[in-house]
Amino acid sequence: MYWRRRVFVLGIAFALVFVTARLLTAGSDARSGDQPAAEQVGGRADGQVGVEPTDSTDSTGEQGAGADGSGATAPTEPVTPALAEPQGECDPADVVVTPSVAEGAVAGRDVPVTLTLQTRESPACTWQVNASTVVVKVARDSGDVWTTRQCPQALADQPVVVRQAVTTTVQVIWAEARESTDGCTRRAGWVKPGTFTVAAAALGGEPAHADFALGAPAPETIQVTPKAKHTKKAEKPKTPTN
Repeated sequence: MYWRRRVFVLGIAFALVFVTARLLTAGSDARSGDQPAAEQVGGRADGQVGVEPTDSTDSTGEQGAGADGSGATAPTEPVTPALAEPQGECDPADVVVTPSVAEGAVAGRDVPVTLTLQTRESPACTWQVNASTVVVKVARDSGDVWTTRQCPQALADQPVVVRQAVTTTVQVIWAEARESTDGCTRRAGWVKPGTFTVAAAALGGEPAHADFALGAPAPETIQVTPKAKHTKKAEKPKTPTN
């Protein structure tokens, strides 16, 4: 009897020890399960940290075309090409002189003649414009009515740069649209309205022509203000004195 009781007590003690050991083992497993497992950030297999693209960057990490990320490009200013520097004096045969007269020219008034200068081959060169290097004449019905040979003062002596890429302009004045004479005297008469041809050329170059018209001058309107008439006051009758 005593042996059975002792065996029973030992069995209870062994059961308590077994249960306590199981509880301790389970607590240790629970604590180890609370630790988070390591995982990759951004889904990168190489272990590097991935970056999510923002609104201003694309999937390649490049920023948009516009400074504000809107994709709009800033307007660019046009670049003016540099002009060629003159290299020596122009060959007169290389200079093309093209004359023209603007619409609205009137007979009896100064007529501006524009000369457009441009080189054929030289990129840029210097040239002296005067009556010895350029000839300008106005003709009507195959007859010359005015020329700078007779009126050289119409071509002012001036240095210019003539280029191939751009044109240079010089102005000549046909004074009062008068016919020219030797010495360019003012005794020559005025030409009548009509159609004329202007020709110009560098000495040694090919001449160029252009047609233009001279209109009739508008008659001047003279306004006369009538003078106010002064009326005489009626004289009072004289009364005889006694």
